[in-house]
Amino acid sequence: MFSGKNSKWILAVLWLIAFMSAFALDQPLAQHIHDHPPVDKRAHATHMILETVKLPGWFWTTLCIAFLLGIFHRRHWLAAIALTLSGIAAGALYSLLKWITGRHRPDHGIHPLQLHPFSQGFPGLWREKALCFPSGHASLAFASAACLAILLPRWRGAFYAIATITCVERILENAHYLSDVIAGIGLGTIVGVVVTRLVLKVRDNDFPLAREDAG
Repeated sequence: MFSGKNSKWILAVLWLIAFMSAFALDQPLAQHIHDHPPVDKRAHATHMILETVKLPGWFWTTLCIAFLLGIFHRRHWLAAIALTLSGIAAGALYSLLKWITGRHRPDHGIHPLQLHPFSQGFPGLWREKALCFPSGHASLAFASAACLAILLPRWRGAFYAIATITCVERILENAHYLSDVIAGIGLGTIVGVVVTRLVLKVRDNDFPLAREDAG
């Protein structure tokens, strides 16, 4: 059996392999989805499903879950703060990285290797809406999943599964390249784990991560 520390290194290596491999798949996968759309966004029912699947990648969803944690989790406001700060940190980092890399979405033209760093200058940090690396939805969804997996470890599998579904939707909608999503997964997971552990240590430096919330 692998120890917890070894498992983390193995997951990190697997993520790195997936991330590097994704660059070879970015263009053919995006082109295939463009030529053969797997979903019809014009259909009302499909549109509603897609919007629902994207909810874990919206910060308002994060705030709603944080509110529920504040009421029902045994750590109350501390748990709510951990999730909220995880979302804020992930949002700030992916926004900055998008602006720095300047890669545009595949639905604006499939050119994964064309980068426009610091697009539109400093105002582009909030004005440029077509940037895609890394995926914001993937970053926020996995930051939330990583945080919730620590706060409610019994449900960690469900949290990560939901976040993964959000990531798949972003690819199928051709809003992101595969590498955008994998980058967002890595960014969000690291942010969620680090921020949550730091917040929890404010009150208890020896917080037992493996102990399940009895409430």
